Amino acid sequence: MGSGPLKEFINKSLNKFIYDEKAVDRVVVIALTMMCIGLLALMGGGVLLGGSTERALKSGTFTQLDVEILDSKSLKIEHMGGDPIKLGENANVYLQHDGIEYEITPEPPVTLEVANNMKLSLPEGVELKDGDSAIITIKNDRRNKIIYRKELLEDS
Repeated sequence: MGSGPLKEFINKSLNKFIYDEKAVDRVVVIALTMMCIGLLALMGGGVLLGGSTERALKSGTFTQLDVEILDSKSLKIEHMGGDPIKLGENANVYLQHDGIEYEITPEPPVTLEVANNMKLSLPEGVELKDGDSAIITIKNDRRNKIIYRKELLEDS
């Protein structure tokens, strides 16, 4: 006899909880579900395409460099963070000026560590004058990846 009112109370409470407008809005539930599905899709896509954090670090993706013009005949490359970079072995330096691309990789190869910098001379006959622009690119040619790219402007 006592189970009738208890059963009725539970059903009313359950129905009130499920259909109560003060509960979590359906839009919020749908948005959270879509976010979870999106994150899972991104992670799955990364795995399927062979991406991993370890590979990204080894490829030089997170290496921070800066290049400045010292004078009309030389540049300075500064390593500001990340793994050491081996210029001349794993990476080559290119300068694009007046529509021509020059390789200006140091000979012999140099390992550039964090907080170090080096001076690179421009090729014979190439000079950056006031108003000139050039593009410096550091590439990992084996993996065909650009590690660094910057447009340089000469303004003395």
